[in-house]
Amino acid sequence: MYLPNIVNARHVDTYMVGPLLVTVFTDCEARGYVQYAHVLFVHVLDPQAPFMLPEPMFAVAAEISQFSNSDAHFLGVFPGHGHLNLGSSPDWADLSKFTRRALQVVGEHFNINSKPVRLHNTDD
Repeated sequence: MYLPNIVNARHVDTYMVGPLLVTVFTDCEARGYVQYAHVLFVHVLDPQAPFMLPEPMFAVAAEISQFSNSDAHFLGVFPGHGHLNLGSSPDWADLSKFTRRALQVVGEHFNINSKPVRLHNTDD
């Protein structure tokens, strides 16, 4: 499974998007050439283990490339195999704008039309 390789990050939000559990992280530290400002991970809950957080199986990230001279971040999608680049924008540096767009990407990818339900925010 190919997902962002995060070694440290700060958890900031949790959502339900249909049957999927979504966790949002910021201040990420990663291994490799690409760093991430924010990462949204998607988890499929196991009804047999409802209190266990399963490994993520999909991610959306605000990517910071060390090869770019701009302040724009790339919106990267990790569907579990490979990587998609949805373009760059300075908006993805903003956690609120990133989260809003990343939740849209999750809904579109998994064909979920219901609005995300916010479960937890560390600032609350």
